[in-house]
Amino acid sequence: MKNISPDFIAHISQQLNDPDALQALLDYSQKPLRKSIRINPLRANKEVVVNEWQQAGYKLDPIPWCDDGFWIDETYKPLADGFGKLLPHLAGQFYIQESSSMLPVSALFAAHPDPTMVLDVAAAPGSKTTQISAAMNNDGLVVANELSSSRLKVLYANLERTGVSNTILCHHDGRQFGEATKQTFDAILLDAPCGGEGTVRKDPEALSNWSLASVLSISELQKELIMSAFNALKPGGTLVYSTCTLSKEENQLVCQHLLDTHSNSVEIFPLNALFAGADKVATPEGYLHLYPHLFDSEGFFVACFKKKPTPVTDKFNHDSALSSRFPFSPLTNKEYQELEHHCAALGWSLEPHKKQLWKRDNEIWYFPQGIEKLIGKLRMSRIGVKLAESHRSGYRLQHQAATTFGHEFKQQVYELNSQQAVEYYQGRDISIEKSDSLTKGEVAVLYQGTVIGLAKNLGNKLKNSLPRNLVQDNPFATL
Repeated sequence: MKNISPDFIAHISQQLNDPDALQALLDYSQKPLRKSIRINPLRANKEVVVNEWQQAGYKLDPIPWCDDGFWIDETYKPLADGFGKLLPHLAGQFYIQESSSMLPVSALFAAHPDPTMVLDVAAAPGSKTTQISAAMNNDGLVVANELSSSRLKVLYANLERTGVSNTILCHHDGRQFGEATKQTFDAILLDAPCGGEGTVRKDPEALSNWSLASVLSISELQKELIMSAFNALKPGGTLVYSTCTLSKEENQLVCQHLLDTHSNSVEIFPLNALFAGADKVATPEGYLHLYPHLFDSEGFFVACFKKKPTPVTDKFNHDSALSSRFPFSPLTNKEYQELEHHCAALGWSLEPHKKQLWKRDNEIWYFPQGIEKLIGKLRMSRIGVKLAESHRSGYRLQHQAATTFGHEFKQQVYELNSQQAVEYYQGRDISIEKSDSLTKGEVAVLYQGTVIGLAKNLGNKLKNSLPRNLVQDNPFATL
């Protein structure tokens, strides 16, 4: 039995005002949370992945608010422990993500289908950022911000694994964006830090020390964050506010603070018809309030707002003094031609990416479109994709160049079988038979048609180039 504070029960019973709903909430809070995945279209074909799971004996139930999301029905076949080390997961073909956390991004793109600049205010560990980038097909630009520096590493690892290329990683207090990037973004996701009441199904202690004072305290931070996010939004833009908590003080009342403060410039984008069944979790305002018992999920809250179109009064001004400290510069024609010649060995044309290639010392980087608008405005921890390093002997491609752009490679590619892929992720060299289609040198290695990294062809073996931090002790291939 999970330890749920009597104070929380009394508080939420007043909010629900329905004894049957309260009992259903408490009953579901005792149940294990069912597992769910989101298939990543940047790295996999949905139909192929679903068929593979079904062939392995699993039953996947579609998540109604996410076209790429599925619940795994373990009454048919239980999942193996540690299925995050399954090869397709390591290859970024799917992301292990709680179903309700897929909802905010679905709401954002329903309200704004084609944003070019997006801000994810609290991005780690990356489930929603990767979902945003996939929905944008890696076009445009996504600023993925995370206040915790330690969580930035996890965020970057997930972006790298899932083949994301259009992100900038930042380490800012979310309350700074309203001033630093005023009226800059087409769409903003604020998945706010919260009390986490909705996570009790996976965290037995989530409600053990609940207090109204704590709820009220964090709601003050949430109000500051939502105001900052709204100020960073362009007129005509979309703001999604979400939490994994249940109390109105952190949800509806935070939204009401925004509405009261900006009554002339904000309007609610109703989510009542976002998906089949949305009406049963919709609030009178048009927000979505998922209690765990309504869709057998975590508890979640999602609200969507539009900023009314008005003339932009604070257009971006390029600050040359700040920009002069930016350590990157565009490639010269000579540098581009040298790198293009190197990549031609893989049958990879850099021409579509030419305007987005930058250099720093001996490093070559691919930057998202629109990066110039943020130079001097934000401290950027990592931008785009590190493609290559130059050495005396020439260029050397980097791992993320392969995981992000490997689908563009036309030659020097080698498909690994399951056992070879396991060995590759263990950091081992791969014995191969000599192939007429491969020359010595750089090779992209694939698993199930997805490029998972680079190796060096020595004739009878592929020398492993997987970065040491990505080496796995016990990867496995069988679902």
